[in-house]
Amino acid sequence: MSQLFNKDGLPVKNNLRAIQDELVRGTGFVLAKRVSVFTQNASLHEKYIIVSIDDGTAAPIEKRFVVGRMKEALELFQQEL
Repeated sequence: MSQLFNKDGLPVKNNLRAIQDELVRGTGFVLAKRVSVFTQNASLHEKYIIVSIDDGTAAPIEKRFVVGRMKEALELFQQEL
């Protein structure tokens, strides 16, 4: 099980509810060793969930999801842990 942190360095529990709460109501960032998930405001009305995956061999891969697809983004994040 991977240790998760928010952008302030405080631990985040490794479950979907805690990660979603940190993204929506917390700092907007959850970081692990090889993967991170964060929110990004594209404009006043557009907000995205970005999952960044870094395997250490190539450039990091970023996948962008609209907020309505947050469940898919969080499942990808959990899968890459």
